Amino acid sequence: MRRLLSAVLALALALPAIAGGDLAKKFDKAEAYLSEVENHLAKSYIERERVAEAALVEACKAGFAKAAGDETFKKLKVSFRKEVLAISQDEKVDSIAKLLGRIERAAEKAEISDLDIVAMSDFGASSMVQSIQDPFSNLLKSEDLQKLMKQMQGEGRTDSIGVGLEPDKEGMKVSFVMYGYAAYDAGLRIGDVLTEVDGEPLAGKILKEVQPRFATKEGESIVLTVKREGWKKAYDITVTNSARKIKDVWSTMLPGGIGYIRLTIFDLALGTNTLKACEELKKEGMKALILDLRNNPGGALPAAIHVADTFISGQKLITYTESNLDMSKVMPFPVPGIADQKPEMEYRAKRKSDFEKMPMVCLVNESSASASEMLSGALQDLGRAVLVGEKTYGKGIGQTAIPLWKSQGADFGKSAIPMLPNRFLYLTVMRYFLPSGRTIHHHGVEPDVRVKVSLMGAETWDGVYALRRSGKARKFAAGLEKDAIADLAVYDGFDVKSYPGFEGFYKSLKTKLSKDEVREELRREVRLRAGGNAALVDLQTDTQLQRGLTILAEKLGFSPEDN
Repeated sequence: MRRLLSAVLALALALPAIAGGDLAKKFDKAEAYLSEVENHLAKSYIERERVAEAALVEACKAGFAKAAGDETFKKLKVSFRKEVLAISQDEKVDSIAKLLGRIERAAEKAEISDLDIVAMSDFGASSMVQSIQDPFSNLLKSEDLQKLMKQMQGEGRTDSIGVGLEPDKEGMKVSFVMYGYAAYDAGLRIGDVLTEVDGEPLAGKILKEVQPRFATKEGESIVLTVKREGWKKAYDITVTNSARKIKDVWSTMLPGGIGYIRLTIFDLALGTNTLKACEELKKEGMKALILDLRNNPGGALPAAIHVADTFISGQKLITYTESNLDMSKVMPFPVPGIADQKPEMEYRAKRKSDFEKMPMVCLVNESSASASEMLSGALQDLGRAVLVGEKTYGKGIGQTAIPLWKSQGADFGKSAIPMLPNRFLYLTVMRYFLPSGRTIHHHGVEPDVRVKVSLMGAETWDGVYALRRSGKARKFAAGLEKDAIADLAVYDGFDVKSYPGFEGFYKSLKTKLSKDEVREELRREVRLRAGGNAALVDLQTDTQLQRGLTILAEKLGFSPEDN
């Protein structure tokens, strides 16, 4: 009996030591994880010269301070959470090792043996990434990366309203609006500042926090409070994610044997689908091509190379890249979907096609970004296409998902991607250059022929906004016959008489808008209802498209009026 009592006592005395040992191992793993993030930010980031290691440590401390007050850790002792906050604000803590060492001793003193230091470290890692102020870099879990990879393969887009965001002092600033998505239909523009979503203020929040609020399934709506330069006040705009076809390539034939192809995003199927669209238009008699890259935010670099290769002959240089990261040293084996990024790479044309000499116009605007700019800039540099529209966005950098190998193990959760860890640093590591050697980052690509789209004035918008909120124009359009909708979507003759019952409808509105302004809003609703190729191109009012047609008509030796 005495022996049994001694054994039980010995075990009881040993338990704290065992628990303490486990906690120490978790802290060691957390330190290795955070140090790996710190190392890549300091050495692999494309603008590493402006990243100070001391600033990264301070950012990591700020992340732990935030964790101390977060709901995730509310069950921990108040005294311990206060101690974590105090440690995070201590100027003497000048390294990640010292930070974690102090927190570990505080946990032992408070007798907290089940502290989820990995979850707390995620706050520190995210804070370090945010501190470099790069809107394209982020900390991802494996399921986030898996979702991103699926999007690059053309999946999982139906829950998106098609808008890019970056933090702004008043909320979230719109960085791009994708063609064919709900945000595009609602009239959002690049540069708009979203201050609220469904009444929730966005100021002071990070992108990762608000992104889930913008994910809407088909049939769902969100209300965005929008500020725009030139407006007298903010407006609540309802964005409805209605059922729609999400395609990477849209195509149709225009008058005079001019083909039209619109690319919406550079996913991994884009090259094949673009070539297929070209071949189908060739069968219909295509003699020249308008390639529309407006409102295309970019995507996968290999897709841009593939599309460029369709139109560029020989072994001509399409683009070259420079990077601070050699992925061959990071990855012990190749992984599909994760770029094999080397410090310097060249991409040249290599495949022959029937479209290497066909007259081309490329349409661009301020929402043409990244891979769209690389493609349009290469076509311009090589004299392969005339660029028409407005200056592009100016994103000449690329990101790579860097596996954080120190985040392996049960403490970090099971990875959704076999053989890979459960944390990735999605980091801007690459800068690309056009064939001429110029970079477009912060500069954009200037079109050969600038055609600026006029914006609606504040007074007009106020009336249009009231009309849209009333739903009366939508109801009127819904009451038109199907054949009338198809015809009006293409051309209404700028004539209010084209809309049966217009005079009575206009009188009922009691609006300050002119009849012609109401007609324009009716045609917008008609085109949204028509969808498909009827809404794809607007030969009536799209001045950039009209200019492109004129340029190609001259090259082919005829006037657009001949058709």
